[in-house]
Amino acid sequence: MTKKITDFFALEGNYPDLDAEGAVARLSQAIQCRTINYADHSLTDYSTFDALHAHMKASYPHIMRAGVFERLGHHAVLITIPGSDETLRPCLYMSHQDVVPVVEGTEQDWTYPAFSGAVADGFIWGRGTLDIKNQVFGVLEAAEYLLAHGSSFRRTAYLAFGDDEETLNTGALAISDHLKAQGVTLEFVLDEGGGKIESGAAFGAPDLSIAQVDLMEKGYADLELTVRSIGGHSSRPYGGTSLAHLACAIADIVRSPFPVRLNPAMMGAFETLAPYITAEPLRTLTRDVRANADAIAAYCYQSSALFPFVTTTIAPTVIQGSSRACNVMPQDMQAVINFRLADGDTVESVMAHCRAAVQDPTVELRYQQANDPSATARRNGYGYRTVVDSMQRYYPDVVFVPSMTVGATDAHQYEQICDTCLRCSPFMAEPEEAASGVHGTNERILVRAYLQGIRVLIDLMEHANL
Repeated sequence: MTKKITDFFALEGNYPDLDAEGAVARLSQAIQCRTINYADHSLTDYSTFDALHAHMKASYPHIMRAGVFERLGHHAVLITIPGSDETLRPCLYMSHQDVVPVVEGTEQDWTYPAFSGAVADGFIWGRGTLDIKNQVFGVLEAAEYLLAHGSSFRRTAYLAFGDDEETLNTGALAISDHLKAQGVTLEFVLDEGGGKIESGAAFGAPDLSIAQVDLMEKGYADLELTVRSIGGHSSRPYGGTSLAHLACAIADIVRSPFPVRLNPAMMGAFETLAPYITAEPLRTLTRDVRANADAIAAYCYQSSALFPFVTTTIAPTVIQGSSRACNVMPQDMQAVINFRLADGDTVESVMAHCRAAVQDPTVELRYQQANDPSATARRNGYGYRTVVDSMQRYYPDVVFVPSMTVGATDAHQYEQICDTCLRCSPFMAEPEEAASGVHGTNERILVRAYLQGIRVLIDLMEHANL
């Protein structure tokens, strides 16, 4: 794709009195709050979250007057802006406050310090500018703009910001449980996702620019394999070492791939893209996506870009307990295989698959953690249509494609109260910047991209809430 991300921007003149300088400064200050949340909460400095909450309250006076600010769970935030029409189901705009730490030893690789919030070279720099305080504060900027201009909300809006999306997801669950206990059901949820405009070449549409609206996310599982041994001298390896048993078990699983399927989200992607696909064999196959679903899935499985979308993936990631001496057999050893579960697989079916694959009955299998794939959001209703319409107004030369995320977000925690949980950020980055910056070095967002995302959210709230 030869275009720059800004070449896709439209209507940048809308909301001409938007406080651009102030919005940038407020995000910059938020980046300076080191809201790193660890799975072991004893390691988390919650004073940084307190500072972020104080910054929110001080920066958005109209929201604080019109809405109700609550802290739920540990440090999750729910802001309720009540609407006047109780017959309309509320919508929920969400993101998360926590960020990942900087990899130790890479601090000096940053052009500007990771928690400086530096504004330079046309960017806002620092951890959270893409993942994803930009969306936390973009949502706040949009709601504040509307309220400051005297707008009245007809449909209730919830602004929901979890505190541990990068680890345990308990903050989002606390908010969801709180709303469920009140009998709330939501019209739609908008969470992070996509966040980039890229070529449609992988889908057989090289002349097209696309962005994803993720309808679901894959499941997650860390499977621990354990082999026990008393060890001993390497000259007497009768029956094989624990490392040999473990290696064979890993190989057994890796050599037993999971079924390949085209799930409903990806069917929607190919149905949307079919008029634009020019490359064979997809051009012919997508003339009837449902009839040719198996063939399309098989094609995707052979593509490095598309294979995660059509199968449960298997990634051995950890091995522990090996001997430190070449002539000493290891004793007890463990390995971890990470799975991202495709729609159609479950935690139980993956365990059964692995137990059947491993030929050695002495290998112990257990999950360290695991969850099923999410439900698939509706794309034939008000929520999907309204979100895509707003995105399309500000990025008119982009085709928004129903898709899925192979990672994980907080959005699945809201499925108990919403059938339209959408993952689609209006804050766009160059694909290369997103790939290197999210959880990486020199995370940054273009100032123009941040302001454009705020405009999209104002537009969306105008259409959905006012």
